[in-house]
Amino acid sequence: MKILNFRKQVFFIIAIFIFAFSQIRYAALATIQPHDNWAQLQKRGITALDTNEYWIAEPTLKQAMALAEWSKSKDARLAESLKELGRLYTIRGNFDEAEAYLEEELSIREIVLGNDKYKCIPTMGSLIQFYINYGTRVKADPLTEEMLALVEGKVDEARSGSFNARLKKGQPLQGWLGVAAPVAIDPCLDWAITCDAVGKTYQKDGNFKLANRLFKAALDVKITVFGNNHLSLANSYDSLGSLCLEKNDLSEAESYFVDALKITQKTLEPESHEAFNRLDKLARCYIKEGKYQKAEELYLSAKNFWRTEPSKYGDEARVTFALGSLYLQEHRYAAALPYLQQALEMARKFNGPDSIAVVPYLRRYAYAMYYLGHKSDMEQLQARANNIAGPRELVLKVEQLHATADKLSEFKEVVYKADMDQLQTNTDNASSANGTAELTQDKPDLERVLTKNATADNIPANNTSDKNTSAPKDTEH
Repeated sequence: MKILNFRKQVFFIIAIFIFAFSQIRYAALATIQPHDNWAQLQKRGITALDTNEYWIAEPTLKQAMALAEWSKSKDARLAESLKELGRLYTIRGNFDEAEAYLEEELSIREIVLGNDKYKCIPTMGSLIQFYINYGTRVKADPLTEEMLALVEGKVDEARSGSFNARLKKGQPLQGWLGVAAPVAIDPCLDWAITCDAVGKTYQKDGNFKLANRLFKAALDVKITVFGNNHLSLANSYDSLGSLCLEKNDLSEAESYFVDALKITQKTLEPESHEAFNRLDKLARCYIKEGKYQKAEELYLSAKNFWRTEPSKYGDEARVTFALGSLYLQEHRYAAALPYLQQALEMARKFNGPDSIAVVPYLRRYAYAMYYLGHKSDMEQLQARANNIAGPRELVLKVEQLHATADKLSEFKEVVYKADMDQLQTNTDNASSANGTAELTQDKPDLERVLTKNATADNIPANNTSDKNTSAPKDTEH
């Protein structure tokens, strides 16, 4: 009897599951009407995809793809449906199927466009990024060489006078790969955006040679179209400087950062967030080169930027923190202390006293306190920082979520729970604040202060010993 009852329960559960699945499938299919045209189906499928209603998006987009195939084979509309299906399967982690759709999209566009293959450059760039991040990695480099041959060839034509770029003077160069505005955009604009985006992907992948070629190709396009003083050039100089910095080519990085800052300050107000970020990058490059006086001059000049109106991004705290950190690196502890105290007060006011963003400020201030003999104050600051930093497991979880978001950014925004999202934002603020200077640790007892579980990154662990009275290990580089 018990066996019969168990079987009835199993059959009942299976019946419920089948019924629920059929209802979901019916709801998805019910959204597709016989009289729908391709544009209606495509729009409905994209809307469902963007709202995470994948059970609706998949059949709707496939119906749109079928309509495009029936009405006219090798139609540009077919490429659009293939692109969205590729995006759908990428989001859902079905990379093999996504790769097939994205490759077919490029093939269709090449057939439709015929001799005007240059219009395929954004699609090529999107597929290259997919190959590197999710797909068949060995397919990326050959396609990149093909794309670069097209871009570099057109730049050479422009230099010889046989090609005329048609961008309007002053047109802003901004956008992201794979998303087109509803208005027509000159192809040259797409080429530069695509080369920059693919270059950043190669840089993250560690292929600096191809990243350098892509950044320079984008720069050449911008110079050809806009001349030598457009703001978009600053973006390219910034990318090239960051690449050189990663390769430890400091003199070349300095040159690019100088150019980026000059163009930015000519175009934007000095107190703008973008201009300060570029100033900060140049100053940190100077610090790596040992040119402390030049870095100090830059940061002191930035202290005057926000006298009339405060920054919306907390840049006052960042520049004050940078100056204090620079003086610490030069072992000028008495000079560093008031700047670090002021920076901590600013950070607390901007982020809130319990924000994880203030942890680097607390730790750096504690570091200065130790070297000036204020051991009890140092211990209190360290304890406060440890209390705010929280369990190491939570910090690692946020870092993992943040890495996942970066990897999927070309295809879908990852939405976290409210508390995780807030904590990630605070972590990002802390990262931007603590990347200003590297301190020289010249006392042997510094290594004893944190436990084996202490992180060497932005957010230290929270379990230092109560009996430990040595200097705080300064990890916020």
